[in-house]
Amino acid sequence: MAEANAHALAVPEEELQRLAALHSLHLLDSGASEDLDNITRLCAGIFGVTGAYVSLIDAERQWVKSQSGPDMCAPSREQSFCHYTVAQRAVMVVEDAAADPRFAGNPMVTGAPHIRFYAGAPLITPDGHAIGALCVTATEARSFTPAQRRQLQQLAALAMSQMLLRRAVGRVDALTGMPNKYQLQEDLEALARLRVADDDTAATPGPRTLAYIDMPDANTAFEIASVLGMRVYDDLVRNVGARLQQMTAGRADVYHVTDARFALLSHEGHERDFAQQLRELTPALEQPVHSMTLPLNLPSYGGIVRVEAQREALLDAPRKAVAALHEAFTRQRRWADYDADADVRHQRSFRLLNDIPEAIQSEHGFQLAYQPKLDLKTDAYHGAEALLRWQHRELGAISPAEFIPLVERTALIRPVSDWVITAALKQMAAWRGEGMHLKLAINLSAPNFEEGDIVKRLERACIEADIAPAMVEIECTEGLWMQSPAVLKMLHEIRALGMGLALDDFGTGYSNFAYLQQVPASVVKIDQSLIRNLDASPRDRRIVQSLIALAKELDYRIVAEGVETAQTLQMIRDWGVDEAQGYYLARPLAPAAFANHVRSAATTMLQ
Repeated sequence: MAEANAHALAVPEEELQRLAALHSLHLLDSGASEDLDNITRLCAGIFGVTGAYVSLIDAERQWVKSQSGPDMCAPSREQSFCHYTVAQRAVMVVEDAAADPRFAGNPMVTGAPHIRFYAGAPLITPDGHAIGALCVTATEARSFTPAQRRQLQQLAALAMSQMLLRRAVGRVDALTGMPNKYQLQEDLEALARLRVADDDTAATPGPRTLAYIDMPDANTAFEIASVLGMRVYDDLVRNVGARLQQMTAGRADVYHVTDARFALLSHEGHERDFAQQLRELTPALEQPVHSMTLPLNLPSYGGIVRVEAQREALLDAPRKAVAALHEAFTRQRRWADYDADADVRHQRSFRLLNDIPEAIQSEHGFQLAYQPKLDLKTDAYHGAEALLRWQHRELGAISPAEFIPLVERTALIRPVSDWVITAALKQMAAWRGEGMHLKLAINLSAPNFEEGDIVKRLERACIEADIAPAMVEIECTEGLWMQSPAVLKMLHEIRALGMGLALDDFGTGYSNFAYLQQVPASVVKIDQSLIRNLDASPRDRRIVQSLIALAKELDYRIVAEGVETAQTLQMIRDWGVDEAQGYYLARPLAPAAFANHVRSAATTMLQ
């Protein structure tokens, strides 16, 4: 590593700039270019040679972008003829490579393609960097006249123009003809490169304002494209871009970032008033936009950030504008200014999601805590609920209320749920080995029931841990999503497997009692928000008693969670609740503490 760093430090600044110019063209390791192929074929015909090439010189290699003739790519940069052309930044001619001490032993001379003659003209960027060469080769020694040198140099300039044109095309959106996100990035980088000049009359650019606007928003865009077709949608996007350009002419540059998202970068001197000007444009933005003569009202959301003329701030501006746009959409506001606090929250959420794979793999990442469930008929602990906990290596304890909703919105819900299932069943097997035969309730999220193989995974996990499915209860939050035919089928398959099925948070969510006849649940868990207030709230007591009566009519086992006082425990016992859990009985416990608690309770009963 130290040697690599030393090598990087040894690279001259001019070479670093040359490589940056080469990489900015995005040509390396790219596909064929018909325009460049036409030029190499033209060279082969004009000069009567066996090979013609557009050759690019990277840090350690030669890469041939276009060729007419046999393969010619040196094993290394140093063995490349074009390396020397780039170094001298002028037309280089080798009339007889076998007689030239630089190339006599070169493997491309002594072996295929048997180069004896070479002529190359450097490819010079507008900034003066030689990034490669247009070259011709032959298998016999020959001369090259001054007129031919000039021709080769002119053709090299043509090849360079084609590459620059490709770069420009890559920065213009094909649909709207407007600058795209790559051009925005380049413009911000160009601002970042500017420095205070030596004379006092020059100054760095002033602050800018960058705004991102979705017009229409993603949901509306999808509806328009699916209902009216892509021709109408494309025409609509073009018209939106044109309207934004007209509205901000002379005050900002407009970029078509992606789909129906546009960026507006204020001109220098307009940044202070630009945010207010955008808000004043709201009535104009609300006017219908015509597409194929069809007027459409388009909801739009925009995010605004004021950017200081500093490199880090300029290059981070698009991310901040997107964060502000997200805030506008979340709060359903037309415009939202960048909020550093909200951005911190979003970045934290992103970091948590990014760190979850590590939490799954690490021994000190995810952990399960177990909250005992007391059987109110026997006053014994026969089971528990497995609860996911996360002790982040740097951020400390992360509340499930924070990270689980994040996980449920991503594909991470599958590996996280698999980890919980595996860890819980493994712990059950360990307790069984200690003589403790306990049932466990495992929470699954609604997205888990969209996974077609969830039942097979549950069955396989039980087999691998040697746990009877009847010892496992799956908890899921009751709600409208359960009425899906596919979900109902999966719930029935879980019950057919022998597992219990508990409706969590019962009494506060969807609570359409009609669908209870379709859901094959065996347990209902009355939500803790109702149980906690039983001591003080007559209304909650009436609600809970009604829920208990309904559940008994439907032959459910009833669990009350959130039991925090002896009075509450006695009330639900009198009302016929089957099981209780809550802080009055025990908080969620680590495996060893849970086992001690259960054993201690059993000993007390025997006494």
